[in-house]
Amino acid sequence: MRGLRHYGPFILLFLVGVVGFSTFAVRNAAADAEGDALIPNEAIRIRIIANSDGDRDQAVKRQVRDEVARLIDSWGAMPDTIEDARSLIKSHLDEVEKTANRVLKKEKAGYAAKTVLAKVDFPTKTFEGKEYPAGKYEALRVTLGDGKGANWWCVLFPPLCLTAATAADDRDAGPDQAKVEQASAKGDKQPKAQAVKSNAKTAQGGAEKQAAAQQQEKPHAKFFLWVLLEKLFAFLRALFS
Repeated sequence: MRGLRHYGPFILLFLVGVVGFSTFAVRNAAADAEGDALIPNEAIRIRIIANSDGDRDQAVKRQVRDEVARLIDSWGAMPDTIEDARSLIKSHLDEVEKTANRVLKKEKAGYAAKTVLAKVDFPTKTFEGKEYPAGKYEALRVTLGDGKGANWWCVLFPPLCLTAATAADDRDAGPDQAKVEQASAKGDKQPKAQAVKSNAKTAQGGAEKQAAAQQQEKPHAKFFLWVLLEKLFAFLRALFS
């Protein structure tokens, strides 16, 4: 026992180091989990901009959104790289525009749709306490008519359609999309369950798992550290008793 007591300070320093390293590792893991929730720099969004904020035009926008979502669902899984995703979307641009125009014709909207894959203006977004700065972001943009109304948006690549973000529309500042847009107080009142299809299912499932993981991260970390400290204290009591 005297030998153990002789080496007690060294053992104590070692165990303190282990606890410190464990705390650092757990905090880094939690930080990494939060970082994963961010929209990455290499992302392709989708925006569908209504002709106006009138009830009729907003309803038409939702119809277009649903049909475009079904079309995107038919493409299958989104590729793993942004280059391949960009190529896939470009190959379907005409199809997206035709789908939107088919809905507009059916609804007798009296205007046409224009589709482009380019860097377009986005306003500042806040989601789950995280702020996404305003700026130009690559997006599949579907402009209906004058494009002066509130828009619907989500993320096509990676498939992260943000359920909270897509529940609200943003007012567009002008038909040329060059001005920074202001967040709208109005949101779509119809459910979004049918709006996103495969991307929504993938994103929602991933978002739910991610949210659950983030909620459990801190309790698990605290439990781990507490058990480790209890073992440390028990060892020290046995060592110096």
